Amino acid sequence: MKQNYYLQGNYAPVKQIVSETNLNVIGEIPNELSGIYMRNGPNPMGSPNSKKYHWFTGEGMLHGVRIDSGKALWYRNRIVSNEASNSSQPNTHVISNGDKIYATVEAGGAPVEINRELESLPTTPFDGTLNSAFSAHTKLDAQTGELHAMCYEFPRGSYQVHHVIVGKNGNIQAAHPIDLPSKTMLHDCAITANYMLILDLSVTFSLSKLATGYFPFAWDKKHVTRIGVVDRRHRSETIKWFEINPCYFFHTVNAHEDESGNIVLDAMRYERLFDTDPNGPLTESSPFLTRWTLNLENGSSSEKRLDDNPSEFPRIHPLLDGQFNRYTYTLGVGPLPHPDFGRLIKYDLVHNSSEVREFGVGMHGAEPIFIPSQNAKSEDDGYLMTYVYDQSIDKSNLQIFHAQDISTGPIAQIQLPQRVPFGFHGNWFAT
Repeated sequence: MKQNYYLQGNYAPVKQIVSETNLNVIGEIPNELSGIYMRNGPNPMGSPNSKKYHWFTGEGMLHGVRIDSGKALWYRNRIVSNEASNSSQPNTHVISNGDKIYATVEAGGAPVEINRELESLPTTPFDGTLNSAFSAHTKLDAQTGELHAMCYEFPRGSYQVHHVIVGKNGNIQAAHPIDLPSKTMLHDCAITANYMLILDLSVTFSLSKLATGYFPFAWDKKHVTRIGVVDRRHRSETIKWFEINPCYFFHTVNAHEDESGNIVLDAMRYERLFDTDPNGPLTESSPFLTRWTLNLENGSSSEKRLDDNPSEFPRIHPLLDGQFNRYTYTLGVGPLPHPDFGRLIKYDLVHNSSEVREFGVGMHGAEPIFIPSQNAKSEDDGYLMTYVYDQSIDKSNLQIFHAQDISTGPIAQIQLPQRVPFGFHGNWFAT
């Protein structure tokens, strides 16, 4: 039987739960960095069905490094426990709201609160105010402190979508229902200063896949692909729809309103997904940084690829969701059919240019997150952090770059006692 691509190499789970102190550092960690870098990802601890296992399933495992005063104090990894919330596996992201940290997942699973030791807490998320599903991805309106998310679930065959708003007090402020009959896989969203974007894309819920034990979403060639726009300042039930070419994207970079009042959306576009490969997203088509411009006056839209080098896992300055951003940081993806994650890319969206830093032979990176410097003087004044897997020793390290000059390589490499499997999303939690 053909082996599952997502159970091999550094996709394979790690089985050891580790706590290691006094980590070795090559280079120097900036003294201003004090906090925890925490990342989430699926890590099946049992023996999943190789034929049917999908990369997006499996228990969530957190990998964390604690940094203070130029020292790497510890690394640890912990499975996310879902016993308290009776949710599905919270295996995709780890976010903050107020003074709380949550592990999150899409499609119905409730978030799980995480403490700064990476342990799951038996608390009710958002103080019990969440009455709908939640999402893997939230967007922060830095002007109001609100978190926005498009959340969906499909209990007992139905499919329910809500635009959920979490107030800066940590409670759910609103959960607006959205009519979305296509049953699309609603992984991400985007906001602008005035609007919420709804991504009705060409991967949709498949009852037959669910019934046969496979990942319950598949490519839908008949689907009319579109982006919806809702006025979130003057709320109404009206959605303005813009048809676009068939595609899917897991991750938006950002959206904003330009000087003409158009909505500009950047995202990592796939031509096709989950059509011939039921186990994961990276073997059928490559993701490319792409821009859509939506004209709110005449209802037209345009599409433009911004780079011919495939990449994924985009991150920006954490306070610029919904606002204009000049810089974007992504993980370069190698060619099909077995892509690597061999490079870090920094995009300058004003000058339409990019800077690429290769990790090196046998080195494979992860999502790069941006951490602003204290008293930063420009948008890219800060640091990038990413886990990098070293195939030669079968271990990983945490690399730190100056975001303004990635070409010179990492300023610090924190050596870890084991590998960090390819996973999804994380954040820096300052202390």
